[in-house]
Amino acid sequence: MVAAPMLKSARAATTSADDPLGIRADFPLLKTTNFLNTAYHAVSPNQVVEAGVKFYQDRANPADGIGPFLAEGRQVRAKFANLIGAEHGEIGLIHATTEAENIVAGNLDLKAGDNVVTDDLQYNASFVLYDHYAKTKGVEVRIVKRDENGRTRLEDFEKLVDDKTRILSVSWVSHENGLQHDLKSLSDLAHSHSAYIYVDAIQGVGMLEMNVKKAGIDFMGCGTYKWLLSSYGAAFFYVRKELQELIRADRRGMFSVTDSEKQVDFLSYPDAAKYGYATPAFGAISVVGVALDYIERIGVGNIEAHTVPLAHMMRENLVNIGLKTDTPEGNRSSFLTYFHGKDPAKVKALYDAENIKLTYKHGGTKIRVGASLFNNQSDIDHFSAVSAKIPLL
Repeated sequence: MVAAPMLKSARAATTSADDPLGIRADFPLLKTTNFLNTAYHAVSPNQVVEAGVKFYQDRANPADGIGPFLAEGRQVRAKFANLIGAEHGEIGLIHATTEAENIVAGNLDLKAGDNVVTDDLQYNASFVLYDHYAKTKGVEVRIVKRDENGRTRLEDFEKLVDDKTRILSVSWVSHENGLQHDLKSLSDLAHSHSAYIYVDAIQGVGMLEMNVKKAGIDFMGCGTYKWLLSSYGAAFFYVRKELQELIRADRRGMFSVTDSEKQVDFLSYPDAAKYGYATPAFGAISVVGVALDYIERIGVGNIEAHTVPLAHMMRENLVNIGLKTDTPEGNRSSFLTYFHGKDPAKVKALYDAENIKLTYKHGGTKIRVGASLFNNQSDIDHFSAVSAKIPLL
């Protein structure tokens, strides 16, 4: 694939030094493609790809045991803990973000009369989970609606959270429109009613700075194939230390106990390691370990400072050409969504012709676009120039 004409033109109009974080060479895809789709899944840098290749090359001559893989898993848990301001023992390794919320909900003995509060910006899997509890246990599911600007307000959560609320469930950054929730205000609200807060963080960690202690989070799930630049099959589960006796492991296996070389009287790990029960996805874990090192070297603060302004620029350009966005102005995340009001097939063909990668939502009527750590000014100029053709379709 060769770079599209307008992409070449946009890059020619910028300086050759348009690489603020000094990393674009690590992403060969950028030579031909304007990738603005990290909110769907990441482009991994060469270093991460090489780690994956090395792992599978080693399968051609396997090691005598898996001890080194298990040790690497402990190191990766520690790296992620450092990234989000947690204690090492508060991080478990699971397989997917949604698994975390299932474990939490399954431990809270939800019953008729209880309620769960979320908002209409939460990820669909949470709605599926709580619909199950509504149908099987009589739990009430309360959903805060976003306003006309795409924002859910604290006062609307306050109207729905009460002393019967067991879980307040939100995405830190919404997949639906990129809204960054104020987690501290929401956690304070939940705790004031003796409820717990669960956070889906897959759309934020690696893009924005996070400190789970300052945010007051109880539980958090985070996959690794978006802003953590990795792949599928490995995810992190944060459980606040004080709540680990409450949140029991929902499955048992040889990797959930301290000594599996016997037949009776097993002891579970005393920390979040207990949530891993069977052979994990060692390859995915190895890959994310390298990705975490890569992100640490660059600095999440630097990534946030670089990408959020690019997202603001895209939003402003879309509004200026008359397109409607449901991402609030000034929102602090690296992606946004907008409506084009035209034939979805024609709009997709327009972007495809210029090798621009985006997410098409709701039958293609709505588009999600985001700036990752490797994107630069020429990428934004190119996207904006192509988008300016939409009103003419």
